[in-house]
Amino acid sequence: MASVLIVDDQPLIHVGLQQVLSQEYRGLVFGQAKSSGEAAVRLSRQRWDLVILGIAVPGNDRFCVLQEIQRLHPAARVLLLSGHADLEYVLRAWQLGASGYLGKNAGRAELLRAVKSILAGEKYFPRLSPQALARETSPGHTRLSTREYGIMLAFVAGKRPSEIAAELNLSVKTISTFKRRLLDKLGLGSIADLVRYAIDHRLC
Repeated sequence: MASVLIVDDQPLIHVGLQQVLSQEYRGLVFGQAKSSGEAAVRLSRQRWDLVILGIAVPGNDRFCVLQEIQRLHPAARVLLLSGHADLEYVLRAWQLGASGYLGKNAGRAELLRAVKSILAGEKYFPRLSPQALARETSPGHTRLSTREYGIMLAFVAGKRPSEIAAELNLSVKTISTFKRRLLDKLGLGSIADLVRYAIDHRLC
């Protein structure tokens, strides 16, 4: 008997999802949580086959709840429901380990396709093309511009921002901007992380 935890602050979302899924799947067990705190309690008490997560539930921002679920319950299958249809949100959900992503305005048929896929152990990201996934799974440095790549290697070599600025005839402020952009693109937090990244990928 499959179990589904619905995490959303809107009662109509709970009611609607339960009605649709109950009509398609007999014997489903449902749980409800209206905030990230309630979700944490329900997740700690039992294993859920599927977590349907509203992307902006009270108690945390955007993807924080997803990250917490993945940290504490890495085997959990999470379907994100969101009012945001932008590709960047879909990619972020995929990167953070969600099992699927669906707009809150999706129809009954699409919801059932998503749930069926996820319960079968598959992913449901219809907006992500193979080309987009290939870009995201390739090493981050392959998506850097020539200038960004050169500045990255300069930082890895231990050069100070002022030295790099002088070599490239740029301002120190511009180099600092490049530094932040590099770290953001590679998902790193510091120059020390950048050096480790370069070593791991044999860039130096």
